[in-house]
Amino acid sequence: MSINDAVPAPPPPHGSLTPCPSCALTDRIRGVPAVALAERRSVTVRGSGSDGRTETREEVSALGKALAPAPPTVTTAFVTLLALAFPALVATIVTFSVGMGERSAAGEHKPDFSPPSWWTSGHSEFPNSLPTSYDEIVAGAGPGPAATQAAAPLADAGGTPTVLVVSFLLMALLLGLVAGAVTLFVTRRRRLAGRPRAERLWNQAWYCDRCGTAYFPPAAGQDTGALSLTDFRRTVWTAGGYGDLAERYRI
Repeated sequence: MSINDAVPAPPPPHGSLTPCPSCALTDRIRGVPAVALAERRSVTVRGSGSDGRTETREEVSALGKALAPAPPTVTTAFVTLLALAFPALVATIVTFSVGMGERSAAGEHKPDFSPPSWWTSGHSEFPNSLPTSYDEIVAGAGPGPAATQAAAPLADAGGTPTVLVVSFLLMALLLGLVAGAVTLFVTRRRRLAGRPRAERLWNQAWYCDRCGTAYFPPAAGQDTGALSLTDFRRTVWTAGGYGDLAERYRI
């Protein structure tokens, strides 16, 4: 049969694989969602205690993290704030309890409002015998030891124990840590509100095991060239409105 009578090849069926733009092959390409799912695995580890308990947790490989459609929900800063809040809470409770105990103990000392001994010893007819001259007032102006001891409980009863003041400062620190953690959590949730848009683009992407690059088909409306994992992450995250986080969570 002459070449002029050859039947042209039929167009590729709808949904056929788009070759890798780097190696022009399709034998080692996989959908990015399939890669991300395959790079997750459950690992069972034995606890550190002597009871022999085991714990099952999920681990994600470096490739799975690199192809993630969004940054991790829980950040290091959020975990750090919560970790600091727990000892602050314990310290606040302990110091407040100790401070209230000291304040209650100080309140049990009743102030003595009776005249000091240095006054009654020289004025046996008190209160009818009051000083009437300047010399008598000056002679009895210096308080003795008994007066100091009588005034001490009054000062203790009216003051605030130092440990109670420390508990108030720790309480303020605790409230600040909790407020910071809540603010960070709410802010991230708002920034990640565009994640569905990022996942729609992410679901159309392909990954080539041979080249280690990702790319988009023409139907995705993006550049069809091969992308490094860093550029792929930035493109997907930008579609969700949080592309600036790609610099913070570098691969």
